[in-house]
Amino acid sequence: MLQLTDCGFTAQSLMAAQEGFPPAWKDMSQLEIAADDWIARWRACRADLAARRGGLESLFERLDAAIRTDKMEHLDDPDYPVKHKNGIVQAIHLLNLAGLHYRRFLMEIGPIIREIAQEEGRPARVLELACGSGEFTLALGRLARKKRIQASFSGSDYIGEYVERASQKAAKKKIPTDFFVLNAFDMKDLEKDSFDIFFICQSTHHFTPGQVAKMIAQAKERGAKAFVSIDGRRSLLVLSGLLGFSLLGMRPGVFHDSVVTGRKLYSEQELAIIAGIAAPGSPALVANNLLTHSVLTVRFDLEAKLKGR
Repeated sequence: MLQLTDCGFTAQSLMAAQEGFPPAWKDMSQLEIAADDWIARWRACRADLAARRGGLESLFERLDAAIRTDKMEHLDDPDYPVKHKNGIVQAIHLLNLAGLHYRRFLMEIGPIIREIAQEEGRPARVLELACGSGEFTLALGRLARKKRIQASFSGSDYIGEYVERASQKAAKKKIPTDFFVLNAFDMKDLEKDSFDIFFICQSTHHFTPGQVAKMIAQAKERGAKAFVSIDGRRSLLVLSGLLGFSLLGMRPGVFHDSVVTGRKLYSEQELAIIAGIAAPGSPALVANNLLTHSVLTVRFDLEAKLKGR
């Protein structure tokens, strides 16, 4: 319902016909501005189209606009108490365990991991951006070892405390993963070709379109073969599910962040537009195979192969 696919594609086609797509950019600052500007104008164009069409499309557009928010989640608030942040993180971890999300997410990126490992003749090297507490990186390392998937997993975050805590968990549980501090918007100090797959899990909505675009573009610059984003699907189903989960948790912080998350999630077409701006020429696919989640996959390695045909 909140995907508004028909109006969205029409709006994108009109804008592309008038000014071309993707917009030009020369550096990361220009990329951030271009992605933020394009998404903002695309949303306005889509809203105008829906209003002129009327009926259900107009109703759904107004509903989407009413739900959308730029409010900050407690996890992003530097002044929110750390102990309460830890409680929210633990609640998210429990939700992922109950929903078998870690296994489902590994199934999504598993084929790419196997393909790269086979082509390179070595384990695929996977890096999670904005890993926070590192639970997903740890889960991937544990499950991959159990399923004998040829891959090594690393996690990164710009907050040193998160990285240290995740490293301690990995050592305590003897999970073959490593963690390090990295600013996902400024990866110039990351050695090129050190990772094959960059991914971000359940955190994409925390960032602006321009920031997501910078992650994708820098992953390409650092020699990655693919970029994968897995996040909640923008829908009333997911929003109501997050609301119900937060009420079960009986914690105000969990309730706040769950509701804000559901309101900030990107639509699948927004993800495709951002990828098209950040990595023009690289095939990108957005799917909702997981029903409750949207999966964006950008294949940098296929760009050269397609040009070589």
